[in-house]
Amino acid sequence: MERIDIIVDQAELARNDEKKERLQKTRSFKPTDRVPVAINTNQWTALAARGRRFADYIKSPQDNLREQILNTKWRIENVRDDQPIPTESLRFQPDFGCLRGIEFDMEIVWNDDFPPKCQHPLTSPEQIDDLKVPDPSSGFNAKRIEWYRAMVEDKMGFDVRLNGQPLKIEITLAQPGGPIPSAFALAGGNLYLWMVMEPDRIHRLMDIVTESHMRATRFFDEMMGRPTSHPVGLGCDAGEAIGPEMYREFVVPYYLKIWQAYGGARGFHNCGQNEHLLDIIRDELQITALGGFGFCVDPTILAEKMSGRVTLTGGPDPSLIQSGDWQDIVEVSRRYIETLGRRGGYILSCGGGATPGTPAENFQALIEASKGLGPIMKESTSSIAL
Repeated sequence: MERIDIIVDQAELARNDEKKERLQKTRSFKPTDRVPVAINTNQWTALAARGRRFADYIKSPQDNLREQILNTKWRIENVRDDQPIPTESLRFQPDFGCLRGIEFDMEIVWNDDFPPKCQHPLTSPEQIDDLKVPDPSSGFNAKRIEWYRAMVEDKMGFDVRLNGQPLKIEITLAQPGGPIPSAFALAGGNLYLWMVMEPDRIHRLMDIVTESHMRATRFFDEMMGRPTSHPVGLGCDAGEAIGPEMYREFVVPYYLKIWQAYGGARGFHNCGQNEHLLDIIRDELQITALGGFGFCVDPTILAEKMSGRVTLTGGPDPSLIQSGDWQDIVEVSRRYIETLGRRGGYILSCGGGATPGTPAENFQALIEASKGLGPIMKESTSSIAL
């Protein structure tokens, strides 16, 4: 059995309840002692920090699980933000990068140093006429399921401990993305052209990818024994390139179909330049959380449109955090806090996601910016409704 020890100062572990309370209050738009910081490090950031390559990450199910455990160890030991440290269990799933629409049949291009990319199978709009809703376990999902089963077996070979105490390893599986990322995976940049030239066919495409996403979500829920009435978070990367009128036509009804079927909170991810869509996202999609918003969005506009109504997570340009001067990172982070934090619901992070190669100590600048400002939200604004 392979033992992996995660070592954390007990004083840091003792802060878990404080962190949980700060995040809970923030998500409820209640005043806190300061704006929480949750650095959105990803597997690629941790791999780079550990000197590992993507090829190492996907060598086998066992290697995939090992690298994810070691990435988690790196994060827990090196990033001191407001994310509570897990003390009971760690959860992982087969991870091949940000592939979307993977239940459809598509070729995938692999690279030893970078996450993979799909080859868009639809090269003419007429191909949409023959497209069918696939079985949720088909396409690349078949490999994900195969690796899931292998990782369930492989987890028995790891003894992971936090300060000497065993941590349970849980393996799960879910359907990532949303209708627009799936449509883009299938059609690529032609998606936008065909919205203009072939709107009926694109509506057919959106019907298919939306139904497929819902079927795959139900499939994995049943496979994992999860309740099928849980809230669903959806991604919409590639949606930022669509104008408002087309967004209302080709995005809104399909995302609403999923959310209306499931109910509950509406978590949403879109890290592109979407200032022209914020009113629609707020009022028509009626999202409750915008996770990992991009640094390309003006925080003043984001505050005007979303603050006090939507939980927001994001912040400065990750390139600045990677290689900028410490004081510059602190000052820019403070501007985000002061702009977005006064009505509550704001969690400071990297804008869009941390960049591989970022020194762990640079993340501390965001924490110091928050600590230096202290309470931002005024008591009188705590009653603002979602």
